[in-house]
Amino acid sequence: MSAAAPVPATCPADDDGWARVHPASPWVRGWTFLLLILFFLGRNAVEDFAAGRFGAGAGGGSGEGEGSLLVAGGILLGVTLLVSLAFFFSWWFTRFRIGEDQIELRQGWLFRTRRQMKYDRIQAVDLQHPLVARLLGLAVVKVEAADGGESALELSFLPKARAEQVRREILDRASGVLVGPASAPRIAEGADAAAGVMPGVMPGADADPTTPRADAPEGAAPSSSGPGLARRADDEGELMLRVPSGRLIGSVLLSGGVAGTVAVYLVVVLGTSLFFALAPGTWLEGEDTSLTPIVVAWGLPLAFAVVGQAWSGLNGGWGFQVRRSADGLRLRHGLTETTHQTVPPGRVQGVTVSQPLFWRPFGWHRVKVSVAGYGEDAAGKRSTALPVGTWEDVLRVLTVVAPDPGLDGDPREAEGLTPARLMHLGLHGSGTEGGFHHIPHRGRWWFNWFAWRRRGFTTTRALLVVRSGRWNRVLQTLQHERVQTAALDQGPVQRRLRLATVHVRTAGGHAVLPDLDEAVALELFAEEARHAAVSRRLADRDRWMRPEELARFEQRTREVAATEVGREELARAGVARPAAPAGGVAGTDPEPRTSHEERP
Repeated sequence: MSAAAPVPATCPADDDGWARVHPASPWVRGWTFLLLILFFLGRNAVEDFAAGRFGAGAGGGSGEGEGSLLVAGGILLGVTLLVSLAFFFSWWFTRFRIGEDQIELRQGWLFRTRRQMKYDRIQAVDLQHPLVARLLGLAVVKVEAADGGESALELSFLPKARAEQVRREILDRASGVLVGPASAPRIAEGADAAAGVMPGVMPGADADPTTPRADAPEGAAPSSSGPGLARRADDEGELMLRVPSGRLIGSVLLSGGVAGTVAVYLVVVLGTSLFFALAPGTWLEGEDTSLTPIVVAWGLPLAFAVVGQAWSGLNGGWGFQVRRSADGLRLRHGLTETTHQTVPPGRVQGVTVSQPLFWRPFGWHRVKVSVAGYGEDAAGKRSTALPVGTWEDVLRVLTVVAPDPGLDGDPREAEGLTPARLMHLGLHGSGTEGGFHHIPHRGRWWFNWFAWRRRGFTTTRALLVVRSGRWNRVLQTLQHERVQTAALDQGPVQRRLRLATVHVRTAGGHAVLPDLDEAVALELFAEEARHAAVSRRLADRDRWMRPEELARFEQRTREVAATEVGREELARAGVARPAAPAGGVAGTDPEPRTSHEERP
């Protein structure tokens, strides 16, 4: 492959590569502050004007109302000028640079800050369109690091087209497709095919976007993406599924927050009615037995709570789309604020599939992913990979976020255990079928009355599968190679019953396996500790799109497997070794990874 032409900067930049955000950015961020100032000043001015015109002594013509309006107008003008000056300096001193190894952001004119983020620490790249920004054609590029979102780097705001280009360049540099300094990045050798760059497109600054490259194959299609970074032919990714609006509305109304709140309200009203109907007359003598005050007192706050929860679910999940691309998992959702999320491959630490009680008659499920940059998001808005879907939708999403269930060579595979069957047993099964370990019978009477056969786990070569919940079913899958810590707890009652609890934590998520048999808990703890020590260092890769990165990873694994100690550690940890080339170290059979879909 011949060397590609330099790719121009995605935003106008100075000689050092620094670029500014859109000039309207401070106004978009501070419009609520200006609205509050206008509200308070306007309210006072209108009240004074009305008092001067129509209040006591209004006929005197003192002109106090007009004077108040003039004073308020002068104050508002002065505040607007000061805020405009502050906004100008805020915009002028806010710059960012997409460098060769990192992204840099400089902010502040009184108190200055300068932040940097290495490409190999990037966990996710989101493109957000808040309501006011959407009206102005602007967007936010939010780059997440591996600390739970505390140091997320936001480039706000950029024109929508430029925001797309910036996101594209960040992902290409993080994956290794683009290399070189920011002033003249080049497409890495051998990365054209891996990146899916459109053949026949010359991504030069002065090239006509409709002109094929000189070395393009005859008949190659011209590009219509315009100047800038060469767009991939599948830049939007393959559409896997959409969430229908009717299903989303039904899931929100039947969610625990909405349906539970309504159920509590109905129980209170029904209980009060029964009390008034069955209570002796002497108890209520002289009392108001009307239900109206109680209905209103309980109904209004609960109504606000229901509306808020329903709006949050609908606003966040409206138009939800799941796409698969070379960059990883692509999600698009939102009503008033549209969000485009991109989670690179290998950044998903674990997956949680849940089925609330009220969803079970309809066969609906929810899928959430644990990503280091998102942290343990309590609200679950950014970590949601599927807000509501059928079991087939769940399996389709799992093929992207957890493509290798690790059943290759597993004895249970010969017994008919497929990846889809394993996931189904994890969410809907109970007992020991599929190799699951559950809470022993002696732990039932003290801790788990109903769910003792449901709460349990099983392991494969690649995953720790944890299930729980009798009424609200939950399935968790954590990759062994992403385990960071494993802990073993045992309380006084557990010691008496020979039980123990295992905690397994990844970056952005954790799983708790309570009240396991002591021997089973010790074995699981030792296994996950070995994985945390061996698997992660072998499997953690950066710049995932570069062929040489995969080659270096496989070479490191072979070097470890070539030593006796390394073979023992890999075998104990259950880490599969890659197949060696002819004359190399013997490894595992390089069969393709299986998916979560049923095999034919």
